[in-house]
Amino acid sequence: MKILAIAQNSFREAVRDRVFALVGAFGLVLIVSSIVLSPLSVGAQQKLVADIGLGGISIFAVLVVLFVGSGLVHKELDKRTIMTLLSKPVSRMEYLLGKYLGLLLTIVTMMAMMTVLFGIAILVTGTTFEWTYLVSIGLTLCEMILITAVVIFFSSFTGPLLTGLFTMGIFIAGRTLSNVLDFAHVTENPTLAETVRTLRNIVPNLDLFDVRTAVVHGLPLDPANVAWAVGYMALYSAGLLVAAEFIFRRREFK
Repeated sequence: MKILAIAQNSFREAVRDRVFALVGAFGLVLIVSSIVLSPLSVGAQQKLVADIGLGGISIFAVLVVLFVGSGLVHKELDKRTIMTLLSKPVSRMEYLLGKYLGLLLTIVTMMAMMTVLFGIAILVTGTTFEWTYLVSIGLTLCEMILITAVVIFFSSFTGPLLTGLFTMGIFIAGRTLSNVLDFAHVTENPTLAETVRTLRNIVPNLDLFDVRTAVVHGLPLDPANVAWAVGYMALYSAGLLVAAEFIFRRREFK
């Protein structure tokens, strides 16, 4: 109950910050771009709408995690309300889990609303809503669950600016390290390849959650890969939250 109370309060703070205005922006961009660009893509209308919609959901979800999540803990520190809260029978782990679940509730709500708008865009343009779109959106949600754990981890010991920068760096690295490794192999640069392999063992492999290209082009998805991505997300997120609690428990507030 303590965790849920903190989560609900965090969700209300996100609503007061008007983050759901991003949903309106997403819907406007999606529908307008689909209507304008669809006539230009003869024979590839569905691919275009799907690519814009699925890509937009991912981008807007990341923006929410970065801009809302980076200030979650700092706001409590700045207002001094965290000391009042932690002086009650609330453990630091319960506090972090509450913040984590509150941000996830915000992300889930926003992604659900954007999925509805995506479906409307599909109807407006007269294309077909494939079930694999939901798989792609579900894996994007898994990715956001992991990135939310990343932002909570950095929030446990840094300020909002560094939290945002570090989280953005992790997101970019997680999405690009595979391409950098391929480049290292092509250029036959063993030093670069070894460095990238080391980083891949530390940075979360976000390529596991990116099936948008396959979905847009109608390629089959391997259920085993989807299951592995979900399990990977759960294990990595749990590890980050445990590490965050370990650091946060030793942090002193003045």
